[in-house]
Amino acid sequence: MKRLSKLPAPLPEKTQRQAGKKRDTEVERSLRTIYEEEEGKMPDLTKLDRAGNRRWIWITIAVSVFFLVLTVAAWAGFVFFKSFNGFSGKGLTMDVQGPEQITLGQDVTYFINYQNPLSEPLASVQIRVNFPSDFVKTEVSPAPTESGLVWSLGALAAEERGTIKIRGKFTGALGTLTAVQAMATYRPASYSSDFEAMATKKLSYDNTVIEGWIQVPEKAVPGDHVAIIYHIKNTGQDNLLKLEARITLPEKFTPDKITVGSPVLEGRVFRKTIDEIVAGSSTDIGITGVFTAGSGGDAKFSAEVGNLGLDGSFQSSQRAEAVFPVLAGDLSFKLVVNGSDQADRSVAFGDTLQASIGYENTANESLKDVTLKLLLEPVNINDQGKIVDKIALIDWKRLQTDTSSTVQGNQIIWSPNDLKDFKELRPHDNGTLEISIPVISAATGTVPLALRATLVAEIQGVGSTTMKRSVQMPPLLFRLKTDAALSSEVRYFSEEGAQLGDGPLPPKVGQATRYRVTWQLDKHVHALNDVRVSAVLPDHVAFLHATTGTAGVLSFDEKTKTVTWTLNRLPADVNHQEMEFDIVLTPTVTDDGRFAALLGDTSLQAVDEDIKETVVAAARALTTDLQNDDGAKGKGVVRKDVK
Repeated sequence: MKRLSKLPAPLPEKTQRQAGKKRDTEVERSLRTIYEEEEGKMPDLTKLDRAGNRRWIWITIAVSVFFLVLTVAAWAGFVFFKSFNGFSGKGLTMDVQGPEQITLGQDVTYFINYQNPLSEPLASVQIRVNFPSDFVKTEVSPAPTESGLVWSLGALAAEERGTIKIRGKFTGALGTLTAVQAMATYRPASYSSDFEAMATKKLSYDNTVIEGWIQVPEKAVPGDHVAIIYHIKNTGQDNLLKLEARITLPEKFTPDKITVGSPVLEGRVFRKTIDEIVAGSSTDIGITGVFTAGSGGDAKFSAEVGNLGLDGSFQSSQRAEAVFPVLAGDLSFKLVVNGSDQADRSVAFGDTLQASIGYENTANESLKDVTLKLLLEPVNINDQGKIVDKIALIDWKRLQTDTSSTVQGNQIIWSPNDLKDFKELRPHDNGTLEISIPVISAATGTVPLALRATLVAEIQGVGSTTMKRSVQMPPLLFRLKTDAALSSEVRYFSEEGAQLGDGPLPPKVGQATRYRVTWQLDKHVHALNDVRVSAVLPDHVAFLHATTGTAGVLSFDEKTKTVTWTLNRLPADVNHQEMEFDIVLTPTVTDDGRFAALLGDTSLQAVDEDIKETVVAAARALTTDLQNDDGAKGKGVVRKDVK
């Protein structure tokens, strides 16, 4: 075994005391360094203040909290700026490739190219492509994953790319400026927020596969029939479907009768639907008519063909114009009715039309064998002006003219046999014909009608030249108003003799007598809207209550003492409505010896649904003179109650 080393011998006691004193001196020096005050004095360390200890504790805690908040803020800032400060480089990139100048009706192809240029994958990638509303798709590859042109691609690997192909044609209006737009959303793998990318291709509709031109005569004369033809050709490689052609007519051109069907004439615009134009083929749209008397100068016809947009607006794909001269006519004439030559207005049943026809030879030669004809035709205003032969709107027996004339069917004729001037109408000769045309007093059916007045002149020769020429004016249309009539009646007894009222008869001063008021509304044609019948009660008459009514609401205004009957609508097939209510008369001394007033004038106001005009009618005021009441007739004079 090894021998253990000897322990060192302990120091002498004196040496140990000297070493301890030295350590105490060093400790005291250290404490002085920390606690010695500015004056060189030492605080009494035997009495330490606990409040001072707490202050150091709070300082320590505050410093710790400060560094903790600073640390949290640093991490929050890192997260915030990482999520929202974007990339230092590019994210998803896109571009749209395809033509900018569009030929309407021609197929075009667009490619939407996309790429992830990053070295990390992209998540939640979605691409949406927006085309103008008039774009018709014919091919889309790959197929969208959602309705519309939306592709939810999901993840896109680093540097991965792809292409979307969309083929179709534009059908909008020439001159349109628009764009194709691709929008994408995506999320980088190391980020928690979505980002966006966008690409746009501007478009202009500059050309079309449709060619068009208008064929017109070299010149025209008022009264001559002319034909206007709009030629339309599809020069494209695809069939064109569901087109609409429109021809705008000049003033004083009267088209021939338009048959019911696809062609429509709205004001001065002739419209026709074209179901299909095969690729490479053409179609023609034609309209015929005459220029009316007094026409002259250049006549311009314009035409266009296109599609209807989703909102119903017309989108023109091709436009054409044509102008040709209209030579001054031989005979000028004009029709004025009730002081106006307005082409479209209303007239009431029972009215009388005061017509005046003025004519003049505007040629430098005499006009031979001139005949004027005024056609007065009844037409159905709800059936594109279809003539209703079986209905007569004129009371021909009461028709009056200031010169000799002949009536044949629905026309009044002035021939050379009636007027010797018409045998030869010399240059600048002129004259006036006056006609009084009575409209029938009541409707004879339920068809909404109008009276169409057309003035036509026929000329057999000009100077020494024999010819047959017909010239006419644009028709004047007189829409017949509803024949709605209002009646107002007061009774004490019914027609059968039953007692409806009570109280003294004849009425007596100071005593109440009750009467029954009946309002009736009758019609045969047209629906009525917003019907309102009203009357004011005299001061000494009180409203009692409504008794019966077939429709509508009866009300009474206490302040104005107005009784009102209202109906929202009276349909065309409802011809009669009525309302009954009771009133109470209490005569005063001033009524003694005379008929007392029971009800003021009754007025009717409504809107004629067929002609969109306000209808006004009235019924006379009523008194105690009940001539239609056999039981109360002769008992209407107010008397004093003699005691």
